[in-house]
Order: sequence, then structure tokens, then C-alpha cells
Amino acid sequence: MVNTDRADRLVRIAAALKQLKPGAYLLGTGPATTGIIPLTVEEVVIGRAATPLEKPSDGIADYAVADTLYFGPHETSRLHARIVRRWKESAPVYVLLDMESTCGTFVNGRRLEGDSGQALAHGDVISLGPSQVSTYVFFLKPE
Repeated sequence: MVNTDRADRLVRIAAALKQLKPGAYLLGTGPATTGIIPLTVEEVVIGRAATPLEKPSDGIADYAVADTLYFGPHETSRLHARIVRRWKESAPVYVLLDMESTCGTFVNGRRLEGDSGQALAHGDVISLGPSQVSTYVFFLKPE
């Protein structure tokens, strides 16, 4: 998905999501990420479930990636990233933050650095790890 033209990507997404209510969404686009995640609360955490061989996480992910490498090395951390809704002049701004994940969080192919996060723009591609197996597109449906 990250290698497609941004305008083409948005046209295809808009056609598929015409019936959604106005708001912000994450659209699962990778083989380990499917479905539509509505961003209707102030914070959403994305991660994966612990395997039977791992200690459970201290926190809880709101949405779990279907990690296909169940017993192998994991690209997605149990608590990988979070999206925080902040307000700027009565308009929401959605900020993506990495939660000290093992393999990193990427926006449009660039790894997030530091702890300040990145404000998301309509059509941005989010990848949990560098391989783009666990990807989402950030989608804003206007009023």
C-alpha cells in the first residue's frame, strides 16, 4: 500500500468507505491487519497478544494485530503504538506515538524517532515494523 500513488490510494479507500459516519479511522491494509478501527476515544493502543511462551503485558491493547508468526520472532510488540486525539482550536489532531516497540513504528516508510510522535494526515500509511506486514491507512471522513 505504501508504494501506491497517494491520490489513487485515497480514491479507492473513499469509494469503499462511503457509508461510514464522519470521523477518523484506521483501515487495516496488511495481511496481519484487517478491518476498520474507529478512532472515537482519546487514546487507542495497538499491539498483539502474548504467546503462551511470553509473559503477558502489563498493559492492554485496544486492538490486536493478527501476528502470523505466532511462535517466531515478532515484528509487532505486545504494546506497539498508540494514537492520541488532541485538540487544536476545537479541531481534533491525531498523533501517532511509538510505545518503545522492538521493531519501530513507521509513517509513510519513515521510522518515528523520539517520544513526541507525529501528527497524522489523511492517507498516511502506518506500519508496525519495517516489513509492511502490519499496516494501516489513516482515513478522515469529513462532515
